[in-house]
Amino acid sequence: LTLEPVVLGDVVSEALASADPVARARGVRLGGSVDAGLEVVADAAELSRVVSNLVMNAIRHTPADGQVHVVGRAGATGVELAVSDGCGGLEEDEMERVFDVAWQGSAARTPESGSVFGSGAGLGLAIVRGIVEAHRGTVSVVNEVPGCRFLVSLPAH
Repeated sequence: LTLEPVVLGDVVSEALASADPVARARGVRLGGSVDAGLEVVADAAELSRVVSNLVMNAIRHTPADGQVHVVGRAGATGVELAVSDGCGGLEEDEMERVFDVAWQGSAARTPESGSVFGSGAGLGLAIVRGIVEAHRGTVSVVNEVPGCRFLVSLPAH
């Protein structure tokens, strides 16, 4: 990893801009807010991959007319990034396995016809976990109506 100060708002803006065409094609609204000037010491390219993977995963599982929202803020011990979707939530056993390599939830195994996504390989969230842990951070998921909230916590330095 090449660690340097990274402005989280820039990373989130870039991820949302690159995901916008896919979100529009699915009828999903994107939104985001990040504390002004919020920085984290991270590998910029890898942090970008984390945000992009989480946003694209959220779009994949949010129905048309749903929303994906990204929030970045200063936390008690560092920086917190939350990506919320409208997937309808996960079963309890799925929440325990969602970051496992090659595992896919029941919704991911049956892509809708005409989807802009093919069937995924089940690697996106495992990659997120690996990158976050390499930065000495944590990633978790909770059910939060109308879907899930993925929370990444990274240390201040």
